[in-house]
Amino acid sequence: MDGMFKQVAKVAPGTPLRDAIDRIIRARTGAMIVIGGEPDIDEDCQGGFRLDVPVHPSLVYELAKMDGAILLDSTMSRIRMANVEMVPHLAASTTETGIRHRTADRVAKTRNALVVAISERRGTVSLYFQGERFVLHDLSYILTKAQGAVNSLSRYDRLFRGASRRLAEAELYAGVMLEDVVEVLRRGLVAHEIRQELEGYIVELGKDGHLIDLQMEEFPDILREWHWIWHDYQAEDGAPINLRDNASQLTDDDWYQALGYSKRSGERLLIPRGYRVLHQVPRLPDGIIQQLIKRYQDVRALASASIADLDEVEGVGPQRASLIYRALHPQDNN
Repeated sequence: MDGMFKQVAKVAPGTPLRDAIDRIIRARTGAMIVIGGEPDIDEDCQGGFRLDVPVHPSLVYELAKMDGAILLDSTMSRIRMANVEMVPHLAASTTETGIRHRTADRVAKTRNALVVAISERRGTVSLYFQGERFVLHDLSYILTKAQGAVNSLSRYDRLFRGASRRLAEAELYAGVMLEDVVEVLRRGLVAHEIRQELEGYIVELGKDGHLIDLQMEEFPDILREWHWIWHDYQAEDGAPINLRDNASQLTDDDWYQALGYSKRSGERLLIPRGYRVLHQVPRLPDGIIQQLIKRYQDVRALASASIADLDEVEGVGPQRASLIYRALHPQDNN
């Protein structure tokens, strides 16, 4: 979907093409606008006429009053052709209904072009790009959805960070239950999914999305810490979970298996390797972190090492050894 969001940005509020689209919707004329794909896309064109003039919202709107497609160049700076009948490869399958949308879907699947189909009857705007479809929504609807997503992100960010703190407190003392690790990872993945949803809304809102963007800055991305926790507890034969999976659809057994443990093993006691606590030490390179974990195996062994012991690891040195020791013994810093 990342590729589609880049395409959505081309028709975000504040862009000349979005201005033209809004005029077409208000006039209920409908249109098909093809962006890019040249020169190969010319093979799919019949009739119409060549223009090669600068893109202007009022001109695109006037040209949309004709039945044929409007072709813009890939930079969206020139109108190449207008009133064109598009004849795409029929071998490209489509489940769309209506001639305009079926044609738009086929063109987008067979040419490197973004195709905008504006429904005359319903006033909806559908974007097609390389097999993906995205429907543009009314700005008030998007703002409402975005604000709801911000509230959800705030809640899950707070839940993740609270559970992460409790996990860190238990790690150095009694060990951690696998079910507690899964709960932290689940909450983090939900927060990540909400963040991705918000990024899509910001792209679609264009210049009107800056307030939502500012609100998102209050919640730094937790994905790095999420990966550290994953590496801390993943078994040797575990496999990285697909971050595109819907967290709400993953069962506890799915999480256990992804981490490399058997089903119904939630009460298993685990000791982390130490990735997260070591990554929180300022300016500690990844190579040294790997050496420390290779030597000590888990966070308890790391915590039992003295500053002198840590200093013996290649590349650590006395200053870093002191910083690592303090990170592993936070109670001694009070």
